[in-house]
Amino acid sequence: MIDFEKLKHVFPFFQELGTDDVFKFLEHTKLLKLNQGDIFLKQGSHKSNLYFVKDGLIRSYFVDEKGEEITNRLRYENQVMSCYEIDLLNEPSRFNLQALEPTELIVIDVKAMRQIVDDNPKFEAGRRFFLTTTLVESLEALDDFMLLSTEQRYLKFVKEHPELLNRVPNKYIANVLGITPQSLSRIRKRIATKKQ
Repeated sequence: MIDFEKLKHVFPFFQELGTDDVFKFLEHTKLLKLNQGDIFLKQGSHKSNLYFVKDGLIRSYFVDEKGEEITNRLRYENQVMSCYEIDLLNEPSRFNLQALEPTELIVIDVKAMRQIVDDNPKFEAGRRFFLTTTLVESLEALDDFMLLSTEQRYLKFVKEHPELLNRVPNKYIANVLGITPQSLSRIRKRIATKKQ
């Protein structure tokens, strides 16, 4: 069951929608249950969906030329994940999406949502919200890589996502921060030494 009240709390634009709007929206959603390790979108896919994490944890990653997996994003409860290259550029996904825990996602077909927005201007605020949120997040990440030291990036990650420290393997956190797991270990030791 989709908790629409929770969606209203997480996404303020839902407050403006009436009951008919809500049912129209819900017609284009489905619940996807995943086991730990399930990959639900692969590199090269053209599947255009928006994923809302109802429960659980997912990561976005790509496989580099050496065959190594590089994690670039992590999403958990009440967060959204999509592949902008599919939705905005009509290009295949450059990333794989994988459940790191047993996970429940609300899946929204982006093409169907575009039609709903075209038919009902009340949903336009939602489209702007998602586009703006995605853009701001990407720009902040870019700024962080240019302006913050690796230690500052780690401290910011800890402050913004403390619940992930015990849920996500260190190698994935290191990937997101743009450092090696060994560097992450040294940063943690340095911080622990400062606190003594």
